[in-house]
Amino acid sequence: MNPTLLPAVPPQRPGFMEDSPAENGPGLRDMAGALWERRLPIAAWSVGGAVLLLLVSFVLPPVYVADISLLEAPKQSGSSTLDQLGLSAQLMGIGAGGGASNALTYPDILRSRRLIEGLLASHFPSRRGGTVRLEEYLEHGKPSPQRLDLAVRELRKRLDISLDRRTNLLRLSVSDRDPVLASAVANAAATALQDLVMHALMTQAGANRRFIETRLESSRTELARAEAALESFREVNRHVEDSPRLSLQQARFVRDLRAREEVTIALLREYEMARVDENRDVPVLNVLDASQPPAFRSSPRRAPMAAAGLLLGLVLGIAFAWPRRAFKVPVERAEAA
Repeated sequence: MNPTLLPAVPPQRPGFMEDSPAENGPGLRDMAGALWERRLPIAAWSVGGAVLLLLVSFVLPPVYVADISLLEAPKQSGSSTLDQLGLSAQLMGIGAGGGASNALTYPDILRSRRLIEGLLASHFPSRRGGTVRLEEYLEHGKPSPQRLDLAVRELRKRLDISLDRRTNLLRLSVSDRDPVLASAVANAAATALQDLVMHALMTQAGANRRFIETRLESSRTELARAEAALESFREVNRHVEDSPRLSLQQARFVRDLRAREEVTIALLREYEMARVDENRDVPVLNVLDASQPPAFRSSPRRAPMAAAGLLLGLVLGIAFAWPRRAFKVPVERAEAA
């Protein structure tokens, strides 16, 4: 091998040695040693943090959460008389009543201003006895639009609404420092939701009933005209059997009369069903679990707060104990070198 191709090695000074990683800074052993030497202050910080947050948990006011579960009532299945006769309700302008679920709109209805303001204007029992007006309970001061807006926002914050789209199970939670008040508000919100949904259905049923009633009157008028036309044709043409043209014309009058009769009978049945639906008081939402005053608070939770304080104290203890040892080792080694 040609010695001229070998890389040149820079000369080293006598006694020169490459610095080891341990000389550049503290290693893991130095870190562990530093922490072990300061174990008592670190432990004191940890215990102090746990005790501090535990004391804070006793100072913070307890918050209770009242729950209520609602399930949409199953709708009756079955085809109507119009569908059996091939007369679609949608083609006739009648809104389809069954099939679709309204459960997806329930959370928005519960957060609507109309329902919230109704709750704020109501009185609810309190744990201390007596009743309180919810708006005055949430926001103090003189009645004003500003106070009402603040009360609406505050009540919306205290509502927790969840919907299981697979089962249409609606869960409503109300949080407050008063468990009796929270339970009463949850039950009142469920009742208000039931009333609003029922009012919407009653309004739709009334609109359907009024449309069918108008259509029924028109069908009766057309039926009377068809009867009068057939009667007039038979009075004028008494020997229909002798003429094929007159027989065909009479068959057309009879066919039109029968069609009008079928439509009128179908509309009459639908009209009676619409009247029943309009006056029927069937709950749309079934209450599975009514809200009861919770016996245990939801927050503050003392055990998690104590664990968080212990962890926080440990971190602070290491932060205060570590810098003194971390820079002491490299300085001593530099002076010894």
